[in-house]
Amino acid sequence: MTLKKTVNKFLYIGLGLSIIVIFFIVLRILFGLYQSQPVAKIKGVALSDAMPIADFVLEDQHGQTFTQADLLGKWHIVAVGYTHCGDICPMTLLALSQFQRYLAQSEFEDDVDIIFYTVDPRRDTAQVLTDYLAFFSPEIIGLRQIEGLTYLGFVNSLNIIAIYEYGATNDNYSVSHSVDFMVINPEGQLQAILEPETNHFGEATLSSKLLFEDFKQIRQHYDDAKGS
Repeated sequence: MTLKKTVNKFLYIGLGLSIIVIFFIVLRILFGLYQSQPVAKIKGVALSDAMPIADFVLEDQHGQTFTQADLLGKWHIVAVGYTHCGDICPMTLLALSQFQRYLAQSEFEDDVDIIFYTVDPRRDTAQVLTDYLAFFSPEIIGLRQIEGLTYLGFVNSLNIIAIYEYGATNDNYSVSHSVDFMVINPEGQLQAILEPETNHFGEATLSSKLLFEDFKQIRQHYDDAKGS
């Protein structure tokens, strides 16, 4: 083998290795950009891959069954609470009723429902929920668990946690729960979890305007992903 052929051979090998190295560098940069691309700029967590909600059977405030199938075809905003809650639950429902007003002035008016899930089904009967929700908005869907474990698909899929704190008797108790809002897409999947803002005391402050703006971001991301 001549010197010229040897040089050419190493030249081609070096060129090939350089191309491979450059390829992997570019690939790494693109992958990093993809990984750092935000799903949606919201106060909370927007899921890049929506999570399915397991089958469940609940009861609404009118005594009718409510299942996973009832989530299909519309967006749903889910809040958690109970009627004996002293402060945060009324604030939550007030914010949600104001959120409905923003919806009414937008193109989203007819395809978003709001759900209030009670963590106190013992005291929050269907009639109690009806009377309570009517004060804020009769259009809010009140849901409660019924006998058996048919509610677990809903509770576990949305990671709803309730801690019961009993007083002197079993009839005197309070329930600690989260104040997040769960956003369910029209396919009946968990799309995002919205968090309330907090003041300098660490207390939750609920803004219907922020909720509406975050919902628009989530919906836009969903529509873009679906190519609509």
